[in-house]
Amino acid sequence: MGCILVQAVQTVNGVVSPLEGPDEKADTFPMARLRIYKGNAALGDILAFIDAAARAGEAAAVDAARVPVLTRDAKCRPTDSPEGNGLFVFEPPAPGCRGGWGERLMACVALAAAAPFGLAVALLILALDGSPVLFRQVRYGVGGAAFVMLKFRTMLRRAEDVHERLQRLRGRESHLFKLARDPRVTRLGHFLRRTYLDELPQLLNVARGEMRFVGPRPLPASDQGHYTHAYHALRLRGVPGMTGLCQVSGRNARTFDEMVLLDYYYLCNRSARLDFQILRRTLLLPFKQKNTTGETKDGGQRRGGV
Repeated sequence: MGCILVQAVQTVNGVVSPLEGPDEKADTFPMARLRIYKGNAALGDILAFIDAAARAGEAAAVDAARVPVLTRDAKCRPTDSPEGNGLFVFEPPAPGCRGGWGERLMACVALAAAAPFGLAVALLILALDGSPVLFRQVRYGVGGAAFVMLKFRTMLRRAEDVHERLQRLRGRESHLFKLARDPRVTRLGHFLRRTYLDELPQLLNVARGEMRFVGPRPLPASDQGHYTHAYHALRLRGVPGMTGLCQVSGRNARTFDEMVLLDYYYLCNRSARLDFQILRRTLLLPFKQKNTTGETKDGGQRRGGV
C-alpha cells in the first residue's frame, strides 16, 4: 500500500512542513498530527488510508500526483510541501447533522424570490402531463439518515419502478446508473433538466436544514449497493447539498471512488470561497453540457445517481 508517515507538522502561510523536536510540541498547532501517504496504489487504498486517519481523529495528506481527479477535473490547488508536488490535506470535518440557520434563512429568501418561476413550472407540468407536480424520493444524508428530497417531476408516472428494473438487469458497476437516452423523460422534463429548474423545490429541503446549497449529493436507495467499503461512508460525514464538487467535476464520468474522494475533500475543506466557486460553476453548467458526460445526475428521476 506504500509508505505511511505519521508525523508532527505545522502550516505556515499555506505550506506544510514538519516540526522539529518532540511530538508534544505539536499540540500548539491547529493541525498537529498528519498522516502523509507516500505510495503509488489504487484510489481505493488511498481512500482506506484517509478513512483510517479520520477514524483516529487525525488529518491525512496525499501527494497531488496520486489523486489527479482533484487537480485535473475539480480544479483544486494542493497545499505546498517541501517535496514540490504539493499535498491535498484531509482534516476531519466538524460534525453536524443539519444546515446552519444562516443558510436556512437564505434558502427562505431564495424560495420567495423563485416563487413566480416555481408556480409557472408547476402550472406547465399540470397542463402538459398532469399531477403530481412534485417528485418525492427518499435520500440518505449525514450518517445515512433518511429524508425526503423534493424535485419537480420530469419523468412519466411510475418511472422509478422502471428505473429499478433496468438497474437490476444491468447489475452493479463502478459508476452510478445512467441511461444514454432515457425515454421516461417528458418533453418539458428535458427543458427543466437542462436549465436546472427541476431542482428549485430543494430550496425547501435547505430551509428545513436537511440539505445545504453545496455538499455531497444525497443518493437514493437504488444506489446504496455502491457502498461496498467502509471508506465509502466518508461522503456521509456532512450535510448533503443541492450541488457539489463532484457535480462540477464531470459528475457522471466519475467512478464511485472518485465521487467519494471529491465529496470528502469538499467536506474537509469547506469554506465560503469554495462554496461560491462551486455555485458559480454550477450556474455555468447548462451552457457547458455538451462538454460533460451525460446530461443528468439523479437516480430514479435522473439518469445518474449523484
